[in-house]
Amino acid sequence: MAEQGRPDKPARLRALQQAYGEELPKRLGELRILGDTLSPENLETLLRRVHTLAGSAGTFGYARLGAEARRLEEQLARVTAAGLQAADFVSTLHERLDMLEEASREEPEPYQPPAVPAAPGASPGERLVYIVEDDPLLAAEMAAQMGIYGWHTLVFHDAVSAQAALERQQSSALIVDIMLPEGSMAGMTLIHPSGSKIPTIVVSSRWDWESRLSAVRAKADAYLPKPVDYVALNERLDALTHHTQHPPFEVLIIEDSALLAGHYALVLRTAGMRVETLEDPTRVLETLEHFSPDLILLDLYMPACNGREVAQVIRHDSRFADLPIIFLSTETARLQQLAALHTGADDFLQKPISDPELISAVSLRAARFRGLRELIRQDRMTGLLNHIAFRLQLEFEMARQLRTGGPLSVVMLDIDHFKRVNDTHGHPVGDRVIRSLARLLTQRLRKTDIVGRYGGEEFGVIMPDTAAADAWAVMDRLREEFTQLMHNGAGTEFHCSFSAGIATLTGGDNSPETMLKLADDALYASKRQGRNRVTLNTGP
Repeated sequence: MAEQGRPDKPARLRALQQAYGEELPKRLGELRILGDTLSPENLETLLRRVHTLAGSAGTFGYARLGAEARRLEEQLARVTAAGLQAADFVSTLHERLDMLEEASREEPEPYQPPAVPAAPGASPGERLVYIVEDDPLLAAEMAAQMGIYGWHTLVFHDAVSAQAALERQQSSALIVDIMLPEGSMAGMTLIHPSGSKIPTIVVSSRWDWESRLSAVRAKADAYLPKPVDYVALNERLDALTHHTQHPPFEVLIIEDSALLAGHYALVLRTAGMRVETLEDPTRVLETLEHFSPDLILLDLYMPACNGREVAQVIRHDSRFADLPIIFLSTETARLQQLAALHTGADDFLQKPISDPELISAVSLRAARFRGLRELIRQDRMTGLLNHIAFRLQLEFEMARQLRTGGPLSVVMLDIDHFKRVNDTHGHPVGDRVIRSLARLLTQRLRKTDIVGRYGGEEFGVIMPDTAAADAWAVMDRLREEFTQLMHNGAGTEFHCSFSAGIATLTGGDNSPETMLKLADDALYASKRQGRNRVTLNTGP
């Protein structure tokens, strides 16, 4: 929904590009005036304004202008360091300014992104970023791009106002340009002021060693050159602010003593874990149908059957063949412990165990086992489920939904004209586009939704308890958001889109293969209809 009383975000972003183009003659005229009266003070101002131009032009579609400005900035920096002793600099400067004016007359790349829906459930206090950038248009563009990923931003155009804001309220992170109105290195004064631990990312059109070294010495956390790669910026922000949240560990306790099981469960829950208890081991497979733990804590000695037998029953079911099992027992004989492990368990904890030891032991093992399972199940590039893991998860979710009777939607989506991206910009840029879509899906979908990379530029999404119309609305919103994202290939900004197909399970005996085929058929219907759309396929 557009903000009340204001144009929608695509119109605002297009207006920014238009306003930038309209301001270029004035900006270049000011550069010409400064170049005609070269004094040390004017040279400093000229350097700062060329720096701003170099960082902003590519963002607004003027790739050649940005490249020419960057070359001039590098030359100005060398002349500044030499103290204006280069005799031929004046004539060279005018030649460079002529090149800037020529490049500014070229038509910018078309920029028509669709609407960006508001981030659902985002709290400004949780993801607040201060942007310190003296170019208003570039700052507005940066704020709009970060908003797609759910970041809330406040923009400042000078170091003084940013410093005042930091003293009133600390943000989650700080994005700061090196060169500000206060001086060519003024941005550095904002990095970790007064011992502050705010994660800080420097963005600059300066690629030189000295600038990067200055950022390191100022204890900046990252340095990104302009034009800004917003995918990389978002990834660094997530890493620095620890925003990427891992779900709590999930533990199944099989213990015939209700009191002991209850105690263990309470202790682990206080540590933030999700815990289910089971006193009757004969119900273990039934329980695993609806609860997928990171590990099982299993008592070795129980009256109905012993833990070794329970472990073997679990291992006989291929769905749970790699589920970590830890015996928890008073058994002290090492040979007995080893014999128990030979039946398929992964580790052994000895009773009695103190509460801190239990939390530590379970946390360490759950983290290790989860990490190992993720290495096997994850796609290396995106961190999403790989093809095999996604297919197995779909089988599990379909079985669960058929038991509960709720709907389940399966989505297949594919980046449009992806080969063209690789051919034009190279495979590393194509990889960044794939990662940008993966990150958008994981950040904007629910925690209960399951996302996988099915292969190449194709992704799959499992949406439990989601009817067809609701799935379509969510995916169409994400489709619009993805076309809004800006990608950078060798100084050229471009946008991508995706097509998607949806199949919904509402009952019956559809297999995972059938659901995937229905979703895939709908995906190719989207392709045939012109791409950049979402199509429903509700039945065989």
